[in-house]
Amino acid sequence: MTGMSSSPRFHLVSGNRLDRLAAHLGARLAAAQDLDSLAPETVLIPQPSLRHWLLQALAERFGIAANLDLCTPSEFVWRLLRAARPELPEHSPWERERLRWRLYALLDTLRPLPAPVRAHLQRASASGRRDALPLARYDLADALADAFDKYQAYRRDWLAAWEAGEERDDWQAALWRALRAAAPDTVPRATLIGEWLARHDRQRDSRIATTPPGLPTRLFAFGTMHVSPDVLYLLSVVAQWIPLDFYLPSPSAEYWGDVESLRERLRRDGVAALPAALADADRDNPLLSAWGAGGREIVAQVFAYDVVLPEREIERYVRPRSDSLLHRLQRDVLDRAAPRPAPWRAGDESLRIHACHSRLREVEVLHDRLRAMLDDALPEGPRFDPPLQPRDIAVLAPNIADYLPLARAVFGGLDADDPRYIPFSLADRPQAQSHPLVGLLFSLLDLADAPLRASAFHDLLAVPAVARAHDLDAAALERLHAWFDAAGVRWGEDEDARERAGVGRWREYSFAFGFDRLLAGYAAGDDAAVLGGDGERRDGAFAPYAELEGGDAAALDAALTVHARLRALSLWMRNAHPPAAWQQRLAAEFLALLAPESDDPDEAAARRRVLDALADFAEDAGANARDAEPPANPPSLPAALVRRALQDTLMQPSPHQPWLSGGVTFAGMVPLRTVPFRVICLLGMDADAYPRREPANDVNRLIDAVQGRAPRYPGDRSVRDDDRFLFLQLLCAAGDALHISYGGRDARDGSVREPSSLIGELLDVVETMHGAEARRALTVEHPLQPFSPRAFGASDDGRGVDPRRWSYRDEWRLPPTDERRPPKPFALTDSTLDSSTTRAKDGESKTDETTLEPPDREALQRFFRNPAQWWLQRCLGLRLPAAEDAERDREPLGDNKLVRYHAIAALIEDAAALERDDDNDAERIVDDARTRLAARTLLPPGHDGDDVSRTAADVARHLLAARDDARGDEAPRAVAAHGDDAPHGIAFEFDDVRGATRAIAVAGKLNAKRRLRAGLDHLLLASVLGEAATTVLIGEGAREKPKKGEREVDDAHPIERRVWRGIDREDARARLAALLALWREGGAAPLPFAPTTSSAYAEARAKKSPPDERAAWAAAQTAFDPYGDFGGDADDAWIALAFRGDDWFADFDDAVARRFRAIATQVFDATESNG
Repeated sequence: MTGMSSSPRFHLVSGNRLDRLAAHLGARLAAAQDLDSLAPETVLIPQPSLRHWLLQALAERFGIAANLDLCTPSEFVWRLLRAARPELPEHSPWERERLRWRLYALLDTLRPLPAPVRAHLQRASASGRRDALPLARYDLADALADAFDKYQAYRRDWLAAWEAGEERDDWQAALWRALRAAAPDTVPRATLIGEWLARHDRQRDSRIATTPPGLPTRLFAFGTMHVSPDVLYLLSVVAQWIPLDFYLPSPSAEYWGDVESLRERLRRDGVAALPAALADADRDNPLLSAWGAGGREIVAQVFAYDVVLPEREIERYVRPRSDSLLHRLQRDVLDRAAPRPAPWRAGDESLRIHACHSRLREVEVLHDRLRAMLDDALPEGPRFDPPLQPRDIAVLAPNIADYLPLARAVFGGLDADDPRYIPFSLADRPQAQSHPLVGLLFSLLDLADAPLRASAFHDLLAVPAVARAHDLDAAALERLHAWFDAAGVRWGEDEDARERAGVGRWREYSFAFGFDRLLAGYAAGDDAAVLGGDGERRDGAFAPYAELEGGDAAALDAALTVHARLRALSLWMRNAHPPAAWQQRLAAEFLALLAPESDDPDEAAARRRVLDALADFAEDAGANARDAEPPANPPSLPAALVRRALQDTLMQPSPHQPWLSGGVTFAGMVPLRTVPFRVICLLGMDADAYPRREPANDVNRLIDAVQGRAPRYPGDRSVRDDDRFLFLQLLCAAGDALHISYGGRDARDGSVREPSSLIGELLDVVETMHGAEARRALTVEHPLQPFSPRAFGASDDGRGVDPRRWSYRDEWRLPPTDERRPPKPFALTDSTLDSSTTRAKDGESKTDETTLEPPDREALQRFFRNPAQWWLQRCLGLRLPAAEDAERDREPLGDNKLVRYHAIAALIEDAAALERDDDNDAERIVDDARTRLAARTLLPPGHDGDDVSRTAADVARHLLAARDDARGDEAPRAVAAHGDDAPHGIAFEFDDVRGATRAIAVAGKLNAKRRLRAGLDHLLLASVLGEAATTVLIGEGAREKPKKGEREVDDAHPIERRVWRGIDREDARARLAALLALWREGGAAPLPFAPTTSSAYAEARAKKSPPDERAAWAAAQTAFDPYGDFGGDADDAWIALAFRGDDWFADFDDAVARRFRAIATQVFDATESNG
């Protein structure tokens, strides 16, 4: 770069408000000029996101904004370079995206490799991971491409020296020279800029300088603060030939190109300068000094008149009022003035800092604060004039992708007609989050690295576009989910896939095994048969899954068709392929899963986005082979590398996504850095998140310069300095209010977490202005839970009201203590409870006692098993994930109790099924246990399965023998009651009664749930057979621990029996009537009843006469939460949800505690065994 460049047509327009600068730009655009009216006006903008705001601002002010060519400085510079050299391509092969792939190919072929490169790649190879070497090569190539891209902008002299043969021992110089030699016909951007400046800069030699081709008639540069020195120099040369208006947004009207923080001053002058530095700091604006380093370079360059010499300087500054803390801060920055002490005005809400426990709480608090601002109903009158609108609000974060799903849940979780609803738009979101179809592409690529899992397959089928293309509605998807789960589909294609995964060779729990079961069940419908299998053990034998019917064929066929395509793609992706082949195959498989056309514009846009990403990948990754001299074959790339490359692209926001499309705008901080909004909200201002640290990088040598380890050039950018200046820009861009939040406490242990250092520095300034009271008032501590009384205005000490906290989520609000009984689930208000429990999908009441039909036997059993679950599912239609949902990708492992229980239960049920079919050879069920259990995926694979089947067979044999002894030799008969004969309408049928005795064998111990079920069945049996009825429940007993010195007997299987003797028919019916009344009561509100806990109370109460109620209540409390923080009914998610805010054991005399005791007594007095 040379000295002063005379720029006689360079007009400098500076101001502190972007809207005022836009107004001046609009006036200049509208001014009459002797210009070609059809030629578009060229306006340079710092980033594409500003395009939408600028067009909108111009249109609102002037009625129209048309015929404008908005482009970034780098795009404009490349246009000029192409105009000067028409042979240049549309995109430079030296841009980072393509340079990355050129370096990847070079690192694969260059010999010898520089020592640092060789060491990096050898470490990756030593890891032994599949595809580790190509991924390491790609990562290194990407880091080098980023460094070389920056060198072209900020170290043009380095590259020129390297090309001239200097720095022979520098490994980066050697790589750069190798790159140039590999494609001699391509010219780096830095070289082209040097040639262009030499040819067209009049200051260098006016005799040879020529008019640059491709220049517009005039040029406007709007808000382009962060340009490299070369680009600024080039623009100054452009201004030698055409008028150029340069719009510089500046937070201060004073010259501030010389600001420096106290740390910078001491680093430069040493500790001896501390007194003078402190004195100077007291006279300067602390925010501009501490945060201005990221913007002072451009101010210093422009106003030093070394690079440009403006013909005119125009100021468009707006002086903020002094009516609020935020405006006073902005005014002091504008004047570059030190803060001045002034009285603190309580109630000033222009600046608030919110400490929350999690990102979710940050968004919940944000919604409440914005709702309060939009309502603007303060006793002293409105704060916002004119009234605040959602489009006047921006919500920004360092990594907005972390907050977008939460924003969609919190802001989008309310109906549009809800008065609390706030319209919003999610801008700047990664393309991968923009639509499920983008995730579908990654789902396909995942098949190359890991065996297909059942959950992933169901997720793929559930993508709306895929489901629609295969005619799979919600019911069909639910059926498929259930079939696959029941048929034992867990992971892997077949036994070959297991072997490749290194876990042995076995077919059970694979897709092939599950499909065998499903197809055989559809064809044969006999789940008792066992088909196939190899060898004496019949490994791979399967039992048909017989629950499919004729109408299920379409759904199953769709699933099989999709799976077949996925399997073929998975096999193809095990090998490396050229980029073009990847594009063609992935695009074909992607489109094959979808319908040919889509009427949904979002889906159509997502399709184009995926196909464009694949095309760009193939173009960039294959460009090196085309540019090489002579042309070479493109590289073959593994799937892991293809995925990484596409992820790098699709995790970036789309350049075509809409901005400022209405409502509150959620976006990243950089794209809207100087755009004025009346309210700006900054989320995620944590100490470890902002300002960011310089990335750990031993490749990019510019980091050495910004960290003081190497000479620093003008324009060198620091990530931390950029973030600090960005924070200052946003503070100055907020028109009426600035909302800041951070994770102030750990959600697990409540420990304090520090905010960003910038928040501390801001509070220091506030304290200097208004004292410690203002500092305390600005920071608001929010509770962990949204239903905490503190979230609804209760002060921290519980003795007053803190108006800084107020939630609009009435459904979370707990009523006062004296209003909490009778218990209301979810602590709902009366109106909410009424609407949520009486409205069904068809408009009928779900819980009105008069409309409840009497339950059948199974329904009554389900109710008493868990009344809270029954109420939530029946009345609110809720579904909570079951514990087994998390296990649907896993086969059972080891000889654990749950696996053993299911195996024993299956053998007992198989024996009962044979008896119902008049097959007297039930014993063979036990003898053939391993084959039968493995065929239905009830055993873990390998030797563990052998152990489980052996134990299960032994236990089942003992249980069945005890059952046979209990029921005698009489022939089985059915006892049933339907219609008018059913007791109180409860229909039932038992087909396993011998005489008047019903003997039941169950797997596991005779816990409260199993005894309650048997007791309810006994009441039904006695309602018909009366005093003759007998029920015997047989289960596994507790093993006695061996005495000291004795060995435990492995084959001992103790048996436990419980007997229910007959009772009078009328007594049985009366007990059933009382239980039916509880069932009806449980339709209006959940009953405080849980079999295990309630049984513990009933048993302890029955031990003493008269009963010791308090001792029994204490025993129940122990059973409810046996270990203090886990176990027991306290862990039941249904109970926790239904009785939120209602503790059964808070107070012995509490209403819910009394009701718990009464129900426990009533239920178990009626159903407990009496024999």
